[in-house]
Amino acid sequence: MRKYNKKNIIISLFWILIMILVWFNDEKELPLSHRLLYFLFFSGSYIAVSMAFSKTLFKSTVNGKKILPFIAKFTLMIISFFLVSIIDHWIFYFLEIKGFINSTYFIDEHANIWKSIIDGIPGLVSVSLLLGGILLYYEYSELRTINLKYQLQILHSQINPHFMFNVLNHIYILMQKDVDMASSLLLKYSDTLRYQLYSGKNDAAILEQEVRFLKNYIDVEKFRWEGKLDVQCSWDIENNKAEIAPLVLITFIENAFKHVSRSEHQKGFITISLKQKDNTITLEMENSKSDKINKKEKSSGIGLKNVKARLDILYPKRYTLLIDNKTDTYFTKLSINI
Repeated sequence: MRKYNKKNIIISLFWILIMILVWFNDEKELPLSHRLLYFLFFSGSYIAVSMAFSKTLFKSTVNGKKILPFIAKFTLMIISFFLVSIIDHWIFYFLEIKGFINSTYFIDEHANIWKSIIDGIPGLVSVSLLLGGILLYYEYSELRTINLKYQLQILHSQINPHFMFNVLNHIYILMQKDVDMASSLLLKYSDTLRYQLYSGKNDAAILEQEVRFLKNYIDVEKFRWEGKLDVQCSWDIENNKAEIAPLVLITFIENAFKHVSRSEHQKGFITISLKQKDNTITLEMENSKSDKINKKEKSSGIGLKNVKARLDILYPKRYTLLIDNKTDTYFTKLSINI
């Protein structure tokens, strides 16, 4: 079941339960058909307003931790509840005037409509606060679940057995030919592995350390490709001590090496440019696409979705991600306001 469906179900069940309580506590003398119509009109209106506001209001509050915009929008939601209450009262008044329904309750009470609405303000505000609390708790629980999921994903990605055995096998073979080169490769890979293992425990990493990790990873991959791949890198860092969430950039680089074209007649290529200026970090990448990319499109889409979700958590409304999937190349540009 999709996340937004769960939230909509919570909202619907909440208002249905509230209207059921109103049904059994209402002293109005109304026919069953009239009472049922009243139930559907009012619960449907409140559900519609709640769903409209819940799409961004509660999630952005939990992610962005901005209280004042939340208070303003939440107040607007309560005002919207009042407005739909007035509209629904007028609709029932019109139906009674035109004789579509027999009961004359809304005709009799029309003169006191504002008094009825004002009397209902405390109850409507209380119910709105209860709904807000439930949805905020729901979003917080979802955020915790997502965070735990990504922690597990980070731990899972920290040790890729296939990649590890491949590198170790290269080192073993290289030991027979060039001990110095094998030692250098082993040091780079051990640094990469150590950084992956321990950086995931921290909320932030020094950019200098993150760049060193990326360079080591790229050097290991270049060696594995044995000259069959043209890799061009550019590092333009203004402040090496700037902080960034650890392991947030590596996924894009991993995907480039994973899906780069493999051809005996023409070298594949990967270009990587990382820039940091003021409070902005920009990663631009382009790689030639593999002929087998379509077979991996589903897994790539899932990986990209996970990266976007993680960026939403780490940098809500503080990043832009541009992806241009052309016929023979794949271009990515990620900008993060740190």
